Amino acid sequence: MSQIVATGTAEVGVTTAPAPETVGGAGMWTFLATDAMGFGGLFVAYGILRVRADIWPDPRSRLALAPAAAMTFALLTSSLTLTLATRAASSRSRRLWLNATLVLGVAFLAGAAVEYRHLFGGAAPMGLASDLFASTFYLLTGFHGLHVLAGLIGIGFMSRAKADVQALNTMALYWHFVDAMWMPIFSILYLWPGR
Repeated sequence: MSQIVATGTAEVGVTTAPAPETVGGAGMWTFLATDAMGFGGLFVAYGILRVRADIWPDPRSRLALAPAAAMTFALLTSSLTLTLATRAASSRSRRLWLNATLVLGVAFLAGAAVEYRHLFGGAAPMGLASDLFASTFYLLTGFHGLHVLAGLIGIGFMSRAKADVQALNTMALYWHFVDAMWMPIFSILYLWPGR
């Protein structure tokens, strides 16, 4: 970004570095665009495998919809609490909303861990290699879970350190993206009936 600075009667051209908020925001948007391609590739692979499969199990016969809906609610609510953290007027209230976001994110991951334990050890265990549905289920939910974990680490750091508002806004972009990616995962894995 260039600025013209007046010094006396002469003008001198001064080149300054981009503002940190534009660098952080642009960097996060670039990362999210490439990460969206990763999720998109997984969605396309799921769709191709499902269309080409002779039969596809009904997810309701294997997955518990009510706990997954509760996990979804916790994750979506965490987007609200993080938004409230970015808009908080004091550092105390910001920390309160960040901690609420952490609790909700941990609740989501704990629900996923309980679900995995149930699926691995249930009456009809669903392992990683049981069938295509199981493999794609674990791949999509595991990939998303790693993103949630990374977000929780970042938010945890910001709740302990004195993070500036721009850094928090950049982290919020990531968190909202992770929440948004859960919606198609939830829809195609839990709600799309088998055939």
